[in-house]
Amino acid sequence: MSTNLLGELAANNGTFFLSGVNVAISLPMDQIIIRGNGITLIALYVDVNGVDTNVTTQYMFQGNNNFPDGLRITPKNGGVFSRVYCDGAINGSGLELVLAA
Repeated sequence: MSTNLLGELAANNGTFFLSGVNVAISLPMDQIIIRGNGITLIALYVDVNGVDTNVTTQYMFQGNNNFPDGLRITPKNGGVFSRVYCDGAINGSGLELVLAA
């Protein structure tokens, strides 16, 4: 993982766009960026000794809200997210996933 001059993570390993209602994907991710409006639920996971562990509450409070367009979520302590779940992505909204090595 590296950064560019603006301090944003560079997508050296590419990106992946996740969109839809009730969708999940398991990929190593350095960063998750909200694109568009309407996403109502996100669940974040990290690999802990080979088990996907839900760490969502360490990053956000899950109320009845929409996540703002452009919100950027990065893992703590130089780690990577191993899985993400998304709900409510409609009309082209979704999650841009910056892939880790």
